[in-house]
Amino acid sequence: MVKIDITLRSVISKLPHKFIEILIDKKGKKLLDTALPNVKDKRADLLVELEDDFIFHLEIQSQNEKEMPIRMLEYYLLIRQKFKTNKIMQMVLYVGKDNLTMPNHLKENSLDFKYIQKDIREINCKELLVSDDLDDKILAVLCNIENENIYLNTITKELLKLNDKEKKDYIKKLLSLSRYRPKINEKLIHKIKEEVMPIVIDLKNDPYFIQGIQTGKEKGKIEGKIEGKIESAITFIKDFNLPIEEVSKRLHIPVETIKEALKNK
Repeated sequence: MVKIDITLRSVISKLPHKFIEILIDKKGKKLLDTALPNVKDKRADLLVELEDDFIFHLEIQSQNEKEMPIRMLEYYLLIRQKFKTNKIMQMVLYVGKDNLTMPNHLKENSLDFKYIQKDIREINCKELLVSDDLDDKILAVLCNIENENIYLNTITKELLKLNDKEKKDYIKKLLSLSRYRPKINEKLIHKIKEEVMPIVIDLKNDPYFIQGIQTGKEKGKIEGKIEGKIESAITFIKDFNLPIEEVSKRLHIPVETIKEALKNK
């Protein structure tokens, strides 16, 4: 499955103040470098110094992972090495489509480790829509949207205030995140096309598509079969609403092969 968490991490990394305050009932004071010591390329999704000098560590998950407590314990130890005197608060924020089922604790012999775990759908989007920060409003698409029309009208009004360059940037973020919520994604696309600006996906330069193409190619190499590429092609077409012809060209799979695979799904 092609991961689109990079957009969410990008938005979160700008420290949307209202969102952080809703998550933990505390205000963020300063963004911290997410690189951790002694481990190559090991980065936390978000590290923030809070108003009470706690270090808040946030990890984003789009899928349930039963080994998550082990990963969080590893992060805790690395963060403790870097910030020796600060108290640490950890949270896993789940943004996936399925119900949240993964554990948030690890208990073995004398070890008793636990962290906060939250499903983003527990947050009412109204709380984010009142924020002055557009990133908060973008994140609201993943939360509990009780009234879709209010959300669509609010986000459209905000997008219309931006210049064309900013509009394109925020629309791209919004539509990337809303792919986690297919129902609202379709309505957003229609609303933006009708009232804000045409939506054109530049596949050649789209980082999510490029990442997915590489994933598909690698999967195909590993399996030594075309099935890996076909599975990626189906993901692009169903989850990303991309044209069959473009996917065929990029993954080097005949259009008819893709169409046949789609019939069987």
